[in-house]
Amino acid sequence: MLTGLAFLVLGAAGLVPGVTTDGQLFGVFAVSGALTLLHLLTGAIAVFCTRSAALSRRFLVAAGLLYAALGVYGLLPVPARFLEYVPMNLAGICLAFGVSALMFTLAIVARKKRVGRAS
Repeated sequence: MLTGLAFLVLGAAGLVPGVTTDGQLFGVFAVSGALTLLHLLTGAIAVFCTRSAALSRRFLVAAGLLYAALGVYGLLPVPARFLEYVPMNLAGICLAFGVSALMFTLAIVARKKRVGRAS
């Protein structure tokens, strides 16, 4: 639930003019409408997936893969037309990989807790 709420707050922050200036969130992370929508959708799906532990783990793995792919995208030399929709700077790349690692870690911890209960 907290993961979903964090993404919803992050997505909403991308829509606030005072928080987003010159295409950067907090003056650090490059943002766009597509990234804001991605964060809002990720948050909404995360909140929905709190219905069961299995669904939550699947979400964490899928979202971890998505944000790892976003980080790799940031490292690749992509055409400028793509950067208009999904801009990535160094801070955004680090954040994408960090979020991915956190989601994979949470999925592993959740799995270990479930395995521990089964014994």
